Order: sequence, then C-alpha cells, then structure tokens
Amino acid sequence: MLGESQLHNMHEITHSDKNITTLGGLNFIFKAIKDKCVDQYIDEKLGSRAVNAKYSYSDIVLSLFGTAISQGSYVADIEHFKENYREQFFQNIPSHDTVEYACGQLKTPTTIETTEKGIVHWFNYSDKMNETLVGLAVKTGMLQTLSDSHGYILDFDNVVIEHDKQDAKTSYKNTKAYHPNFAFVGRIPVHIENHNGNTPAKYKQDETLQRCFANLKKEGINIASFRGDSASYQKKVIDVVESNTTTFYVRLTDCENFRESCGAKKEWKRVLINNIIKEVTTIEYQPFDAKKTYRAVVTRTEKKDKQIDMLSGTAYNYYGIMTNDTIKNEEEVIKFYNQRGDDENSNRYMLNDFNLHHLPFPDMCTNTVFMYLMAMCATIFEWMKTILIKNKIKGIKICMRIKSIFFKYIMVAATYIKHARKKILKLFTTDKIYCELKI
Repeated sequence: MLGESQLHNMHEITHSDKNITTLGGLNFIFKAIKDKCVDQYIDEKLGSRAVNAKYSYSDIVLSLFGTAISQGSYVADIEHFKENYREQFFQNIPSHDTVEYACGQLKTPTTIETTEKGIVHWFNYSDKMNETLVGLAVKTGMLQTLSDSHGYILDFDNVVIEHDKQDAKTSYKNTKAYHPNFAFVGRIPVHIENHNGNTPAKYKQDETLQRCFANLKKEGINIASFRGDSASYQKKVIDVVESNTTTFYVRLTDCENFRESCGAKKEWKRVLINNIIKEVTTIEYQPFDAKKTYRAVVTRTEKKDKQIDMLSGTAYNYYGIMTNDTIKNEEEVIKFYNQRGDDENSNRYMLNDFNLHHLPFPDMCTNTVFMYLMAMCATIFEWMKTILIKNKIKGIKICMRIKSIFFKYIMVAATYIKHARKKILKLFTTDKIYCELKI
C-alpha cells in the first residue's frame, strides 16, 4: 500500500512542453490511407482548388475523418483535433472556416419545383459526388467490379434529419428538417440525394434510383437484389428496379385490393421468425391496376380488439412483401427482407458517428456537400476496419462503431522524437502492440 507521504506527493503537478498526442493510433491509419493513395483519388475526382489554396479537398475529407474518429461531434471540433494531433503524420488540418469555404465551392444549385397543388419541393444532389462515393468504394476494395462479384444487395431508405436551418421545411414528424435518401451496399453509402422536410419519400424516387444504378454500372458494380420500404411501392420505381436487378423486395402499401386478397386466402402456415411464431402465406398479387402479377409474401397477426375488417372479412392485420423472387420460401423471403434493418442502422451511423445530426451550414446545398464528405469518411472507416483485421489487431471486429475503434486502437499516447538523425514515433503503452499496417 502507498504510504501517507506517497499519497501526498501524488498531488504535486508538473507540466511538460513535449508534443504528445492521445491519438497515436491515427498515425498508422493515415499512413495506410496515404499508401493506398486514397488522398490522391479524392483530389482526382473532386478536382483541384485554387493555386493559392493551402488545403486540398482530400485534406478537408481526411480532417473531417480524423475529427469524427477522435469523437468530435461538430465541424468546429476540427480545431480541437488540430490542436491534439499537431505535428503528427497527417498535418494539413484546416480551420472549420476553411471547411465551410471548401464545401461552398463544391455545392450544386438546389432545384425547386412546384406541383399542381402548389406544394414546393426542394432537392439537391451532385452526380460528381455520387460517382466519387461509388469510385471510392471500388478504390478501397469495399466493392468489387463485375469480374469479381456475382452481385450486391442495394438497400434504399429515407431519413428525417431534424434541425433549425433557415431553409428547412416542416416534415411529416411536424418538425423542421431535411429528408434525404440514402442507398447502401452493406455499410457502404453509394448514393445520396437531399430533399427538404416537406418532400415525401416517394417523390421522384424512380429518377433517383435511375441515377443511382447508372453510377453503379459506370463503375462496373452489379446489383443483384434491391430492398425498399413502402415508399418504393410505385409502378415507376418497380419498373426501374426490375430493369436493373435480378430480384427485388418491397414492402406493400396497405390497400383495399391487398386486404381482400389476403382475406380470401385459406391456407396459412406457422413459422418461427426472430423467436416469434408467425402465420405466413403467398398470394398472387396484381398491383397498380396493371396486368402484371407479382408474388406477395404475407404475414398476418390477430387484432387485439378482434374487430373484423369489412374488406378482408377477418380480424387480422396483414403485412406484405412484394417480390419477383420465386425461389425462396416465405420464411426465407421475410428473413432476407428484414435484413434491410441493417440499412436503417447505417442511417443511424451516418447521423451519429458521422455527425449528420449536426449539420453545420445554414443552407441545403452546402449541407448536402457535407453529407457527401462524411459519407466518404464512412467508407474510409469501413475500409480501415478491414485493414486492422487483416493485420490481426487484437479485439477489432468488422461490426464495431467509431467509439469502440477509438478506445481499442486510436487512443494511445504518442510523440515523434529524433534519434540518430531519424524521426521515430514513440508510443506510451504497455498492453497494445502497434506496427505499420500492411494494406
């Protein structure tokens, strides 16, 4: 045990002017990014800034990446990152004002349309930025081209980002917000288009998906399956999806025709899904008043009030998944569709880990650029985890979020020292082993 005099001495404080960072693990990460030429790729895709500009677009992206991975929540936190990580491997860290200026240079005009009913819709997107998202995923090996892959699953969803920006409209949640849509392949964001809060998820979704599929095909990415929620239940959307994929799975919108078809079905079977017994069946369903018939996999649950529905003639609620998949059985279709919950998790990661809950700028078009840059950071983060696993870093798992990676790898005291005319990275750790990452 420590004696009284030793305990007393613990209260004595000394200061050191040595430049020691608590983010030592980032040196290895930024070195791997440099070795992969990710910074060069970003600058090739986004272009060069002015001749007299001190920081490139890749400097902006990697600084935002470093800020996010070191637990920063706002663009202004880039100043803390710059102070805590100074004179380390990556040094071109700008001020938050420079980030705003650079995002302003990359923005595209917001399109404003007024419907026949007088509803005004705002939407903003950048083909160049979306192409860069897909290209970065290919560059890092997170997506393989046609020659290396039999096809990916594309998950599509919309998310409400609540905020009080001056141009925000009221969303269906009765709050001021933007309402962007995101397309993911696994955890990788491959397409973003921003809408204002009052624009529903269905609005021109077919055009959005057409652009998304075009960008993916341009990079040689094959999409085998598509999963979407009830906002994708539109004839134009289904037509686009069918022409670009092999199979699709879309949540059915409750309607008179659907309930009547379900009520007429007599044969139901019981299956165990997520530890819950459900009654399921398949019906032949003809949507959109069209002649084409699709398969609908239906789940029914008994109403708590036992009230009989006049359309179906039963006391059940019905939930359907429309698909052109004739191979999977009902249980397999439901489980496969439910996996799109991972896409909703991806949305939450973008909102929380990559700070889309804290949009920094006063206008939609500049905030849309911020979304794209943080999506690039998300792709780099997913790639980084695969590199750490490849190098057998203890305790790293592919499902981990930023906070876990920060504590398990990033957070280690480090400083650069000079010895025998060499610059050496000195780490202060007893239980973590670091070495240059092989990519």
